[in-house]
Amino acid sequence: SGTYSVTVTGANGCTDSAEIIITDDLTPPTADITNNTGTTVITCATPTISLTATGGVSYEWENSSIDANRTVSASGTYSVTVTAANGCTDSAEIIITDDLTPPTADITNNTGTTVITCATPTISLTATGGVSYEWENSSIDANRTVSASGTYSVTVTGANGCTDSAEIS
Repeated sequence: SGTYSVTVTGANGCTDSAEIIITDDLTPPTADITNNTGTTVITCATPTISLTATGGVSYEWENSSIDANRTVSASGTYSVTVTAANGCTDSAEIIITDDLTPPTADITNNTGTTVITCATPTISLTATGGVSYEWENSSIDANRTVSASGTYSVTVTGANGCTDSAEIS
């Protein structure tokens, strides 16, 4: 950048001058990735994460996508190159992890017997291994008392939204 001037001399010896001022705009953009989902962990409850690139007028992700918005469903490092109106670039990245481990569902027989008798008319069961439970009869309490023979099953949900099932006869 600067002021550039020239003096021109004609064949008759007369002169004239002109100048031009050149400025520069070399300021790079500030690339950023906004996590619209609010978490960087993919789980069974949050199977996708929405990302938005910001800071420029055009965007190119590592997979050659040129949209500012992107939805990801796998763990990994996602990067974007942001281009400003002046052609300068900057890059940003975000690391996405996953927690897709299912809980280990189990049913504990608290009574100690699997036989309903006149002396033991009910059997106490407790579902374990998760943060929420749903029995085959739609009951959502971890503890259950049964008074009839049969097979009882429970679906256990972990904190990450993943599920596992167990049954007892």
